[in-house]
Amino acid sequence: MKEFFIATVLALTLPMISAAQSTKKGKLSTDLYEKDKSESSISGKVKAVREVQEETEVFIDTKGNSGPYLLPQNIKNRAKLIQILNKSQKPGGPTVTISIDEQDHIKSVEENESSVKKMDMDL
Repeated sequence: MKEFFIATVLALTLPMISAAQSTKKGKLSTDLYEKDKSESSISGKVKAVREVQEETEVFIDTKGNSGPYLLPQNIKNRAKLIQILNKSQKPGGPTVTISIDEQDHIKSVEENESSVKKMDMDL
């Protein structure tokens, strides 16, 4: 009787274990799409930089999502990044490229040199 019970339990659990393992192996990978979303970059002129409850919100003039993007308090060279963003916000200021993560937190800010050179040529 004991052997019958063990055989029955094994017969019922082995197919479930193998089915669970096969779904893990046969599952389609979406890593490509998830990696693209985890960090992306946006270029454009800064529309607004504002302090709201100890957070800095940045709005970019783009065709898609314009913000708000949050500039973390603990980011390296925060004062310099705010200076670049404010410079872009002024009339005739350069465009910037910001890289953001999936929570719309700013990871880096770069001033686009092509727009600075173009502005110098116009003068």
